[in-house]
Formats: sequence, C-alpha cells, structure tokens
Amino acid sequence: MKKMTGIAVASLLVLSGCAKQQPVHSLVTEQAPEPQPVAQQAPEQQSSPFVASAPEQSSSSSFGEDRASNIQQCRKELDAMRLYSQASFDSYQAEFQKIGAQTNKYLQVKDSIGADINDLVMPRYQFQIRELCFRIKTRLSQLIIRQAG
Repeated sequence: MKKMTGIAVASLLVLSGCAKQQPVHSLVTEQAPEPQPVAQQAPEQQSSPFVASAPEQSSSSSFGEDRASNIQQCRKELDAMRLYSQASFDSYQAEFQKIGAQTNKYLQVKDSIGADINDLVMPRYQFQIRELCFRIKTRLSQLIIRQAG
C-alpha cells in the first residue's frame, strides 16, 4: 500500500513538472481604461443635471468628450420623445434628473474620498447614465416605429 502511494505521489510530481504554465491574461488590464468623469455638461445644455468633471489623464480627454456628446445626444432623444409621448417623456425626464442629482452629489465629494471607494462607485454612476440613455433610445425608437406603422 505504501508502495502504491509512493508511486502515485512520484507520478504526480513528475506530471506536474511537465505541465506548462499558461500565461495569465487579465481582461481588466488589457481593456482600454474607462474614462474617469461620469458626465460633462455642454455649455449650451443648461437644463442637463450633470456637471462637468475634468478628465484626470490627458488620454482620457477624448473619452470625456465622447461621454459629453453621448449625454447631449441622449438629452436630444429625450426631448424628441416629448413629441411622441408626454407620459414617457415625463417618466424618463424624472429619472434623468434623479441620476443627475445623485451624480452631482457624488462629484462634490469625489476628491475627498479615497481612490478605492472611487474605483468602486464610479462605474456604478457611469452604468446608470448609459443604461438610462439606452432605454431612452429604445423607447423613442419604439414610439417612432409605432407611429410609422
């Protein structure tokens, strides 16, 4: 019995020495870094509840500009929704303002809290606005298609 256990252990050691360790690829580190500002308000978009936040890195400035233009587009689509359904507009408008108020509150304390907390919280705010804008775009598309059909 001891001989069989010894042979099993020896063969495991030999086999483990032959195994080639695969390189570890992290999906997190290989992706482009997420832009740090949650939302930027355009000068002409005074009704938007989102405040401007300066990009932390020069490479993220284009991301910040993209985010600002995405929020502007989202706001335009929300305004267009008013022509098709006032009830839908009111609902999404209230949600847009709520997310904007929450984001502004966070941005006021962002520089006062640690990077570890910011790393946890920032993606949540970014997701909220992206998800809302997606739902606005989807609802507007449905309303326009319904009218055309």
